Amino acid sequence: MVNLIERFRGCLVGLALGDALGAPVEGMGREEIEQRYGRVRELFGGGWLGLGPGEWTDDTAMMLCIARSIVGKGRFDPEDIVLKFLGWFQAGALGIGRTTWVALEALRNGASWQDAGQIAHQRVGGLSAGNGSIMRCAPIALLDAKNRERLIKDSIASSLITHWDPRACWGAAALNLAISQLLYEDRGVLLDKIVGKIEQPEVRQAVAKVEVMRMEDVVPSGFVLDTLQAALWCFLNTSSFEDALVSAVNLGGDTDTIGAVCGALSGAWYGLEKIPSRWQQPLASRGEIIELATKIYELALFRTIR
Repeated sequence: MVNLIERFRGCLVGLALGDALGAPVEGMGREEIEQRYGRVRELFGGGWLGLGPGEWTDDTAMMLCIARSIVGKGRFDPEDIVLKFLGWFQAGALGIGRTTWVALEALRNGASWQDAGQIAHQRVGGLSAGNGSIMRCAPIALLDAKNRERLIKDSIASSLITHWDPRACWGAAALNLAISQLLYEDRGVLLDKIVGKIEQPEVRQAVAKVEVMRMEDVVPSGFVLDTLQAALWCFLNTSSFEDALVSAVNLGGDTDTIGAVCGALSGAWYGLEKIPSRWQQPLASRGEIIELATKIYELALFRTIR
């Protein structure tokens, strides 16, 4: 039986590791990855961002903004999260996506967090159903795991800051429902347990479909539902943390985010101790990530016993 605190730690470390493992091959197709590297199984540097081994992208950076805010405030506070996002943005955000960039620019110019995502949605031509909403939202699942209604509300709000499209909003809620299920219950009934709680029909259908998908059905794009399906499929069709992440990253496409989402799911199930030490050792900010997860565990525990 995996200790609960190890699941909390595994979730956030897993997210960062999936991001770091996938970042050097982001944008490559499956065939190109295979031709260049055979099969990616180790942390290495490079890619379009020129990262070092164990370094990560905007996925983990924004997750850390949310986690730091939760720990600092003792709750989910979108206004404080915006301040954290803007601090990162103004410091030179690495690897930031277009929709997120447009939304944060609107926030910097005075838009409220409730309006920024919709402004970005309009400015990018209605294309705000990207996976930026789900790459970063795992700390909310840890905090709200025992309160489904609050988890859904906070997850949607976290997406609205940058990604207004209802599929992005409910994609974040669906992922966090899955993470909360894995923290406390059996993964064997994961899809059955969460599908009925998803109110947005396209997101509900996409999650339900994972059960019957084959590998050739998985599309590793930046569309939120493709990423959600890919991460869930890789997690459910493997039997270890390492195999889940290797499967996710070698799909090609948006490898860092598919890896990050799969890593959050897998880490929440397998726990920190089942994550390979050879991956953990070079991971940037590993100590802080574990500390934040531990503090969110304590906040969640306090909410439960209060």
